[in-house]
Amino acid sequence: MRKIIQYMMMALIAVVLASCANDISEESTPTVKSNIRFVVDDFPMFEKPSTRTIGEEDKGKTAWAVGDEICVKLESKELGTQTATLKYNGVKFEIQDGNSLCYLEGEPVTASAWYAPNRRWRNGSLEFKDVYGNSNGTAEFLEATCTVHYGDNNYVDISFANATRKYSRLRIATLPNEQITVDTEDFTPAGSSDMEQKGNYTLTSDEKGNAYLYGTFENNSEVTVKYREAPLKTYTFSQATENAKSYALDASIISLAGEGIAYDQIVGNVKKELDAGKTYINLMLAPDADEETLDAIHIGLAGASNGTINLTLIGCKKIPSGGFMYWKMLKSIALPDVTEIAEKAFLDCTRLQKVVLGNLTKVYGKAGEKGIFEGCRTKDIDLVLSKDQKVMNGGKTEGGYCWTADIIKEYSGSDEHNGRVFLDYDFQSITCDYPVP
Repeated sequence: MRKIIQYMMMALIAVVLASCANDISEESTPTVKSNIRFVVDDFPMFEKPSTRTIGEEDKGKTAWAVGDEICVKLESKELGTQTATLKYNGVKFEIQDGNSLCYLEGEPVTASAWYAPNRRWRNGSLEFKDVYGNSNGTAEFLEATCTVHYGDNNYVDISFANATRKYSRLRIATLPNEQITVDTEDFTPAGSSDMEQKGNYTLTSDEKGNAYLYGTFENNSEVTVKYREAPLKTYTFSQATENAKSYALDASIISLAGEGIAYDQIVGNVKKELDAGKTYINLMLAPDADEETLDAIHIGLAGASNGTINLTLIGCKKIPSGGFMYWKMLKSIALPDVTEIAEKAFLDCTRLQKVVLGNLTKVYGKAGEKGIFEGCRTKDIDLVLSKDQKVMNGGKTEGGYCWTADIIKEYSGSDEHNGRVFLDYDFQSITCDYPVP
């Protein structure tokens, strides 16, 4: 009997102990804390430009703007990885899409945050918002320092003050509100750790004519800025760019298209560019720019050495007979809007290495007989044509020999294109939609 009582007492004690254990377990179970607040400090500005003022100088982004987004992530053992996007409403950053982030009381949490305008959360990873319209290098990719504050006012402090930009910024001064393309060599874009041997970027300038590229250029790396395939500037870096520093590249265009602009004004404007040491000279002309305009440009370039000037003329539609005759200072010329060219246009431009033309409809003169490239070493010239260029059919007319664009047949991929032949001239290479070396 005594043993039975002992067994009953032991069982009772076990139940009590189990109950106490359960009480302890229940009391120590953390509760979920939700609606964590986020406090974001000021937007970090780039260091002062390392180059002289070019174009209409702009500090770039200096403060948070309505619509700016920050990608945040919380990680903990129990709740795993949580992601959300914060958007600035003009006063503060708020979590989007009805999401909320939480943590278990007493459990350590790791927080991370990025300012990455091209990215969004997708399945827990930062991916491009538009795989076709965005790429590394076209926007910043800046990681913040995050501090989690626990307690009744649980919040995450997101600070960019001490964040290190592991890349530089290239400000390109060019036409306002226009799309340009930028070809790069040996460039590591922001948001990537892989250096690109060759890259191509499409950028749109702001109202001040500034476009931006973010990343690191290596020593001897090259960047070329183009407007509709017309080269505006090519630059080779003499040393690698430094992190967090801003650089400026002059790809500006001088407008000579105003009404009533005098001959001497054109000469003076062009000469000023030449005296500034520029070898890339970009001019905006009126669609009906005539022989007098071209002659004034020629006089302005008279002091240039042979084969040193890269000239781009935007806007003009027609090139008169002998328009660039004996312009031996030309190394390259780009005429992206030209549709009609008269005979002997480039006569004896013996230093030409590259020619960019628009979508041609009429060209006068036959190779060997007043053709537009007479006296030029076309086998040493890289020719770039519009991707919409048609095959040119030649024949005699009342005004002499004339090439006219075929109504249907595309030049790209034609026998002439594949044979590097245009207007019966042989070229070193011809690019029309794609290059044929």
